[in-house]
Amino acid sequence: MVFTRTLLLCLVLLGCGHPRPKTPDWVLSAPPGAVMAISCRADWALEQPRLRALLDGFPMAAQAMDVLLQRARLDPRHETGRITLYLRRPAKGSGATLPEPGFLVQLGRFRDPGRLQMAIANAFPAEGTLPLDHQDFPLFVITDFQLLHVRAMADREGRVWVGDVAALARLDLRSESGVLHTALAASADWITAGAAVQGFIRPQDLRGDSTGGLPGDLARDLPRGIESVSWGLIPGRGPNAPNGFELALAGSPEAVQRATAWLDRLMAVAMAVPGMALDTPEILQESRRIGLRCQLSQEQVDAVLARLDQPAVRLH
Repeated sequence: MVFTRTLLLCLVLLGCGHPRPKTPDWVLSAPPGAVMAISCRADWALEQPRLRALLDGFPMAAQAMDVLLQRARLDPRHETGRITLYLRRPAKGSGATLPEPGFLVQLGRFRDPGRLQMAIANAFPAEGTLPLDHQDFPLFVITDFQLLHVRAMADREGRVWVGDVAALARLDLRSESGVLHTALAASADWITAGAAVQGFIRPQDLRGDSTGGLPGDLARDLPRGIESVSWGLIPGRGPNAPNGFELALAGSPEAVQRATAWLDRLMAVAMAVPGMALDTPEILQESRRIGLRCQLSQEQVDAVLARLDQPAVRLH
């Protein structure tokens, strides 16, 4: 499409005086092996049934969070921070045959981490400790599935992690976990920090994943060399108002150049949806990343997220 290539002549480049945004904590603390994540603002997500709908494609994670939220009785009106679902690859040689990829859920940067941890400690039985990084962390029983024993654990930064004991044991609690200078951080930095719903995909890791690799549309169209895809949604002021959509890709300079055609096709998918006319997106590009910002209707959001093989998000 002509509009993307035309706007590339007016790019926002390095050195334009814009301060470098801070990589959000939910990205910096992404567990090793996380190939995809969906993160939502806690106050937005806890307004049921939003979180349950978002997790609809991940039944074990949804059930675990249902149990935790019902018994811990978190009040969405007073919560800050984010709730993040991370999907992980099975450990090599594990022989795992789970009905969905391994998951971890993080409740991070809440207004009062101590209150959150106390609510979990009061609502769930303790079950020993987990040794990590020369320290023992108490575990609390959330639920058990046939193959998974889901527990909750608080780390030194006050984040609460929910997942299978084996997944918790592979957490890297060192500061920033090596993410800060990666393509993941580069793409995430271009997404508005306060966006209600955000996510990332790490295509390079998924291409060789034993669970089936990249989903169809991404595997067919996304240029090789794109290492990270980050996205964000900012709900409009009402059900019929346009919603902010942001997308950023990071990788090799050659892949970024080829990604312009991929962005064209993605926006063509949105434009094909009847309803709201799509304004010309704002395009941003550097040598190793490219992104866009635009306004979309709920139906257009649905179409774009489906193209990215992401769960449907009901914004209102």
